[in-house]
Amino acid sequence: MKCLSLLFTLAFGLALNAQNAMKEFIINDEVVSAAIITQLETTYKVKCVPGNYWYDRMTGAFGLKGGPCTGIGVAGLNIGGALKPTASGGGTGVFINGRDLHPQDVAGFQTFMQVIPGRYWMDAYGNFGSENVAYALGNVFQLYQARFGKGEKSSYYKTHNHWSGEKTRFGGDGSFMYYSSKKTDGTTYEYFSDH
Repeated sequence: MKCLSLLFTLAFGLALNAQNAMKEFIINDEVVSAAIITQLETTYKVKCVPGNYWYDRMTGAFGLKGGPCTGIGVAGLNIGGALKPTASGGGTGVFINGRDLHPQDVAGFQTFMQVIPGRYWMDAYGNFGSENVAYALGNVFQLYQARFGKGEKSSYYKTHNHWSGEKTRFGGDGSFMYYSSKKTDGTTYEYFSDH
C-alpha cells in the first residue's frame, strides 16, 4: 500500500510558484548536485522542481521547508542532508522520525486517530511506534481505513488499462491527496493537495 508518487513533481499553488524562482534543488538544507538530479530524473521519469524541501527518508514524506507534508514519495532515497526537528515548522510536540510535525499534519492525523505529543518512529508502510522501542503501536493506513473505509475520501486507488497502457493512481493519508496519471506517450501528470 506504499504510495509511489514521487518527491520531484510537485504542483500545489502559490507556495510552489515562489519556490520556482529558485535555481537550486535543496533537500534538508543541502543542495542536490546536478549529477544526482539527472540520475533521479532518468530513473523516475520526472522533473526535479527547484526549491527548498524537507524529506523524511524513513516514510518518503516531503514538503516545502517550514511547511506541512504535501505528499509521500519514494522512501529510502539517499539525497540531501539530515532531517531536522524544525524542518516543517513544528511547534506541536509531536515528533515523527525526529521531525516536529506541522499543525496541519497533526490535524490530518487527528481526523482518524488520537494524537498524543511525544517522539515516534514511522516507516514507509505506515507502521509507527514510540522512539527507541522496536515494536509498533499501530499502522496509520489501517487506522485510516478503519475510520473512512476503502475507496472513500482519499484512500489508495490504482488502475492499469491494459488496452491503452495508461496507469492512474489516486490516494492520500488524511493530511494530503495526490493524483498521478501516466499516459501511453510517456507523459506524466501529477497533482498534490492539502485537505
